[in-house]
Amino acid sequence: MTIPKTISPDVSTFEVHHAALSDLGMRRANNQDAMAVAKSEEPQWQSRGHFFMVADGMGAHAAGELASKLAVDNVPHTYQKLRSLTPPAALRQAVHKANKLIFDKGQSAAEFNGMGTTCSCLVLLPNAALIAHVGDSRVYRLRCNDLEQLTFDHSLVWEMAAASDTADENVPACIPKNVITRSLGPHPMVNVDLEGPYDVCPGDKFLLCSDGLTGVVDNDLIATLLQSLEPQEAAATLVDIANLRGGPDNITVIVAQVAGDNTQVCAENGKPACCDDKNERSWLGKLFGWIFGGTAGPQAYHELGGPYGNGPYRHYESHPATTAVEMAGLCRELAELEHAEHSPLHGCDDINWSAFHQQCSEAQKAGDAKEPTRAIQLYAQAIRTLMDEVRRHDASATNEDSVV
Repeated sequence: MTIPKTISPDVSTFEVHHAALSDLGMRRANNQDAMAVAKSEEPQWQSRGHFFMVADGMGAHAAGELASKLAVDNVPHTYQKLRSLTPPAALRQAVHKANKLIFDKGQSAAEFNGMGTTCSCLVLLPNAALIAHVGDSRVYRLRCNDLEQLTFDHSLVWEMAAASDTADENVPACIPKNVITRSLGPHPMVNVDLEGPYDVCPGDKFLLCSDGLTGVVDNDLIATLLQSLEPQEAAATLVDIANLRGGPDNITVIVAQVAGDNTQVCAENGKPACCDDKNERSWLGKLFGWIFGGTAGPQAYHELGGPYGNGPYRHYESHPATTAVEMAGLCRELAELEHAEHSPLHGCDDINWSAFHQQCSEAQKAGDAKEPTRAIQLYAQAIRTLMDEVRRHDASATNEDSVV
């Protein structure tokens, strides 16, 4: 048996680049999603890590919006305050306290009664990722070309699939996909899922999102866009594609990328071997962490406990060649809107189509040259360019209506 090296803080995982966007969508009057990002300076990061959170509120009128705001305002703050507790214990207690706060607010007035919110939190510690989760928002990790869903959907569809030991795709179509079975707020107590600790390698990308994204954008497409694009580009492109596919709900996306390049390692080995996996840590990591724990930081696996949860729950692969073709088709459909008689963009002289067409042309050349990743990057840029033009046009039209 090979004795693993003592797990100690790895400064290479300290630097995290992130992008965070929350969008109204195409059919909602207000945004009931909320998000929080709290990145730490290095001394604090050693013990508490970087914090990311997405919450999707529910409830009549402004109740859902208030519920999600209470969650993102209080969970990270409480987590940071509970310094006497280990990160897993502090994270769980922070979510419980937020649940009680939202429940009490819901009992205070009739218009708030029954309000609730999902809650998906990611803490990136040295060499370890911890998750606290309630509801059907999601946390993913992309490593090389493998997209892992690290959270279990607390939805009627997923619960029925788990009870029947089948895939959620096999649940009868008559079962509504938007019914969730667990959330913060409706009840005085809530069962919080802890997941992890998962290892963290340079180059890893994490995605937190509400179901406004996952309800309309396929996981394989999400995987390829995350793999092909930088965090800011990936977040904006995912939001734009969700809107192009109807935008039936609010869309919130956080992409966090650990600094470092794993391209060569992924190409040669399929995945970086930077840490033990979660199952090995459950006994080997604890044993040797206990023996050599004097030199390991407070985030060492033996102090984090676990493993918690049963994730990853789903695996998806990126497929650049297939996605490049899909993106090309989407851009062709968008190009038709310029001249189609019944198109909402027909005759809009203030929309500049030239950059969009130029980027699509360059993307097609990259695709013809068998460079699918480059093609995806250019098609994504073209989509963002056109959607920015449409938003500018809509804002201008709204301002003109206000003046009239």
